[in-house]
Amino acid sequence: MLAFSRVPSELSDELLDDAAELWLRGESPDVIAGDIALCHPPLAAREVRVWCAPALIAGALRVSVLAYDRPGLLAATTGALARGGLSVIQAAAMTWPSRCWALQRALVADPNARSTRPVERDLLCAQLRAAVRDGTMAYVRFTPTGPVQVQATPAAGGRSVLRVLAPDRPGLLWAISAWLERSNCNVLVARATPAGLQADDTFLVDGEPNADQLGAYLSSGATPAVTTH
Repeated sequence: MLAFSRVPSELSDELLDDAAELWLRGESPDVIAGDIALCHPPLAAREVRVWCAPALIAGALRVSVLAYDRPGLLAATTGALARGGLSVIQAAAMTWPSRCWALQRALVADPNARSTRPVERDLLCAQLRAAVRDGTMAYVRFTPTGPVQVQATPAAGGRSVLRVLAPDRPGLLWAISAWLERSNCNVLVARATPAGLQADDTFLVDGEPNADQLGAYLSSGATPAVTTH
């Protein structure tokens, strides 16, 4: 598909060769190709590139954000989506350290079934662009509830694979990503998928998150401890 696009083959080959299996898992070729296409031309300094369009699911939007990577980026994006009244149905994130790029993709919908007219999409894109560029950590109303299962597995290079199984509810992805940012863990790759009434979210992070503390925070609202490393 990318062979017929305007993306140079050298760039698409580089990004796909370095793509993590977690990011590619379960996605159709057209979605992956669309994400790679967003990466051309290369980002300018401080540029935040946002793409938003209707999805095949009625009333849903597919949103993609490309920006220079930094800690808290996923929290800023998911916070802006939640503040806009949108619930994340599915999401994925990928980083390319060699270019310092971070690409986030989310399938979102308004739980109140409001219209998603083009003017509202334009407003959403502007809000996302501002939140990511300014590093805004929006406060989102989140109601802790259980049962929650959190597993952290050490990975190479001081990284960890974090898996969270929790009741799916508005603000969950923001709560996890904001907790990781406060705990000095940068999200490198992420995959958030629905599993019935549950959410099954997996993250590759740079850092060592405490699974027990995250589980307590998501289930009871316990204050997360901040670690340094």
